[in-house]
Amino acid sequence: MDEMKFANKIVEKAKKMNLDDVEVYYNSSKNLDVVWEKGDLQIPKTDLYQGFGIRVFKNGSTGFSSSNIIDEKEGERVLKRAAEIASITPSEESNILPEKSEIEYVEDIVDERNDDIKLVQAVEKGKEFVENFLNYDKRVKLDTANFNTRLNKRVIVNSKGTKASEEKTVFENMAMAFARDGENVSSFDLSFQIACKLADLSLKEEAEDLAKKVVNSLDAEGVESFEGSIILTPFSVLSIIASPISFAVNGENVINDMSPWADKIGDKVAIPELSVVDDAHIAGGVGSRSFDREGVAPKKLDIIKNGKLNSFIHNTYTAHKMDTESTGHAGGGAQSKPGISPSNFIINGGDKSLDEIIADTDKGILVNRFSGNTDPISGDFSGVVKGGKYIENGEIVKSIKGVMIAGNVYELLNQISAMTEKKQFIQNYRLPHIRFEDVSITGE
Repeated sequence: MDEMKFANKIVEKAKKMNLDDVEVYYNSSKNLDVVWEKGDLQIPKTDLYQGFGIRVFKNGSTGFSSSNIIDEKEGERVLKRAAEIASITPSEESNILPEKSEIEYVEDIVDERNDDIKLVQAVEKGKEFVENFLNYDKRVKLDTANFNTRLNKRVIVNSKGTKASEEKTVFENMAMAFARDGENVSSFDLSFQIACKLADLSLKEEAEDLAKKVVNSLDAEGVESFEGSIILTPFSVLSIIASPISFAVNGENVINDMSPWADKIGDKVAIPELSVVDDAHIAGGVGSRSFDREGVAPKKLDIIKNGKLNSFIHNTYTAHKMDTESTGHAGGGAQSKPGISPSNFIINGGDKSLDEIIADTDKGILVNRFSGNTDPISGDFSGVVKGGKYIENGEIVKSIKGVMIAGNVYELLNQISAMTEKKQFIQNYRLPHIRFEDVSITGE
């Protein structure tokens, strides 16, 4: 069935039901998963999901219902159910649909050559990574590896005149591994690559880089406790820094009094060199989208600019509650009402290489991965350093184990001393290496 025609018919039926507004959102995802466990290929998995959700509005009340059966009778049933829910839902003036947006479509988020990749091709791509990893050194061991390909499609039609459709391909390779030399076992380490185009995955280079990291983590030693510098890799930046910032600027969390930055628009929250941008229109960006879950066209948004909090991210509901405009960050799928989610979330401000930052570090550690807890409300974090390195006088001295770090995320943003210019895409986050000063480091 043509999804756009299907959605249009539902909207036309809704207009005859004395409703104020209606929105129909459809999404589908075709997935192919190839998995290796302990070096052995498992049975590949394929699945296809499709579904639609209907949101109706009447006198400030809203109702929502959804289904994964795509036919006209089911569409009518779901529409009636949504209308019934609206009739018993309390009214609120912020329950509105956005006005129609002028949509500018993002380039290079579909790989035309690989939008229907076959099973044998996926196996070959996964095998390329696995074989290059295992052939690097006889001491390396693969715990799991996963090559995944997805073809996503979204369609939205509403009574305000919005009609939009978009497809995206995503290719992802992830692996967890370690090294063993007799009784000597390294920390587990993670490899992750993601792109909209298959050719943008560097599987051989990534495999060799993971193998090198786990081998270099053999013979790890403890260190004494000290207060010094920590350098976070992009993986660690995601869990300790980027995710809490994303939480703090989410309009829902601001409204619900959960954001520590609720009253800090215009205030200094980080060093002047740091900026955070959300940009949905990066060509080939994994988080790129031409319209959000409500059909709103997003614009490049300065969240933190020169160290000052500049904007929260909103959908239509939270924007109306805070007397502002949607930033085009309505998120979610067809099975629920719109929430809020970032697109391409980018931390900027660095101008150095990782080697330069290490060479400029007197005493500290490189935190390859962080295993612990981060409270995005208070900002407090504590956890174990995985695959860490001890740095002294500008050189990596040894691999370390049994080391913990602790501190406060929001204080750390004012303790940044260096950032790399080069960034890595982890899901829809584009993140640099970041060095922080005066951090509590607890050794054995």
